[in-house]
Amino acid sequence: MKTLRLSLFLLVLGLASCTPKVQVVTLHSPTVTLQDKAFVYETDSLRIQFNFQGENGVVRMNIYNKLDVPLYIDWKRSAFIKGAEKFNYWVDEAYLQGEYSRYGFATPSREPTNRLRPDWYRYDQHVFRSGSIQGIIYKDEPVAFILPKMSMDYARFMVAPGKAWLLPPSKGTVEQVDVLVSESNYKKKKDLIRYEFSEANSPLKFRNYLTLSTDTQFRTEFQIDTPFYASKVENVDGRYLFGSTYTASDLNTPTAISHLPGSYQEQNKFLLLIPVN
Repeated sequence: MKTLRLSLFLLVLGLASCTPKVQVVTLHSPTVTLQDKAFVYETDSLRIQFNFQGENGVVRMNIYNKLDVPLYIDWKRSAFIKGAEKFNYWVDEAYLQGEYSRYGFATPSREPTNRLRPDWYRYDQHVFRSGSIQGIIYKDEPVAFILPKMSMDYARFMVAPGKAWLLPPSKGTVEQVDVLVSESNYKKKKDLIRYEFSEANSPLKFRNYLTLSTDTQFRTEFQIDTPFYASKVENVDGRYLFGSTYTASDLNTPTAISHLPGSYQEQNKFLLLIPVN
């Protein structure tokens, strides 16, 4: 019995060692500041709250119009700029949001189902395919407007699509942190590797460029150009952030940020998954 218990304990530890690690990226900007964990750009005309929380750093904006007149945003002349590459906020195209229904009837053959192609049904030398598409065609407006003393939310781009950056451990500083590795409050010391960057050597630099006006003809247009860069990167066991039951799916939503330790709930932070070797 003791041998069995020891084997189970070693198995749990072995599985724990395969738990996905997380890379926490902290962004800095010379024009956007932290205000009680919110990441804010503010003028006499408007207030933009940027929120990058969640996986891969989606650019989420809440734009509040402080004025007594409407505020217009020209998405055609606004862009997300990463390095030397520009991504337009508006493109002249429509998209369909809906569903496809497929149906058919025939006498099936004795062919094993695992040999059937997924996009059609095969019956004794007869192929019968039919279906219908239902949905709504959408097209984004090139200009948006915000009523006085009102706000709008907008989300479009990921600042770091894909997996975590490969950074050499020798370039970072190592801190020992307590990680809860089981629901029975068993803790284990794990490495948290921290990297600090300046704007010059940062692995990530991007800008958010908006064109706005207080009239529909844009005679009073002005631009807001907010630069960002990754100033800190931390590699750590995912259970340090999310607890012993952490899985990679915990990274997929910004609401998960509310379960993190207080120092990781700031809106200038986002998460990347470090693949298990």
